[in-house]
Amino acid sequence: MTDSKPSDIASERGAADLDNVVVVLSRTTEPMNIGAACRAMKTMGLKKLRLIAPLNPKGRSARALAHGAEDILDNALVVDTLEEAIADMLVVTGTTARQRQLRKRALLAPADLADHIADHSRSGKVAILFGTERTGLTNDEVDICRYLSTVDTAPEQPSLNLAQAVMLYSWEIKQALDRARESAGPASAAAPGANVRRPEMRVHHPHRSTKLPTQHELDSMYGHLATAMEAVGYSEAERLKFLTYLRQLHMRAGIVNWETHIYHILCRKILKTVGGKKFEGIDASQADPLD
Repeated sequence: MTDSKPSDIASERGAADLDNVVVVLSRTTEPMNIGAACRAMKTMGLKKLRLIAPLNPKGRSARALAHGAEDILDNALVVDTLEEAIADMLVVTGTTARQRQLRKRALLAPADLADHIADHSRSGKVAILFGTERTGLTNDEVDICRYLSTVDTAPEQPSLNLAQAVMLYSWEIKQALDRARESAGPASAAAPGANVRRPEMRVHHPHRSTKLPTQHELDSMYGHLATAMEAVGYSEAERLKFLTYLRQLHMRAGIVNWETHIYHILCRKILKTVGGKKFEGIDASQADPLD
């Protein structure tokens, strides 16, 4: 891999785009929180909402709390699984009130997460994921997130209400987008790529375009790896552990679309050599290939 030309980076980096930011609420149990989240989003200019297996998401109580933001509620996409909600995302970020064993030292402050979201919004859709009210994000949901954030709260009341959390992060995202727009002046154009947060985008292929893969493309790659590992004798627990750590590696270092093809080529070779069944891919409605 070689460094890309400045023009490659400049073309990859468009303007920070609030329309590319998608709020995802997972398994919400209180409809009023959905309505209040809609109002918080609209106050800060966010428009895109996706709901994973919510309870009565568009009923009377949700609409009452969405006062003035009924359009966001009406247009919210309701799906059954996380995979459906994020299939077209380039990056998934998440929020948590709990210390996570694997990533507890990598939790970002809300403003830092917002800067990453603003930066990635230049290239495509970015999700910010909020977990269910009582327990927050599941471990599987956390594993999908490239960046995780937590709010520094008082120890006697360590967690925010869901709608409060949406409001806080929406405000930080708006501030980050405003900063990104203000900095996109002549000085930025003179030094394209100088502030690129994504080192993986500094590579280029002689014959292929370089873009971030969607979550569906990543899930397909991990599914192919899981199939190849099963064919050579890895147990389900071994596959889960290996691929969880590999996903974490890719989220730290970054991976681009054409690099995923390397894994597909390797997996096809393994399956052909051992006489395994050809991998047919996954669709966005399927469960996580690690399950």
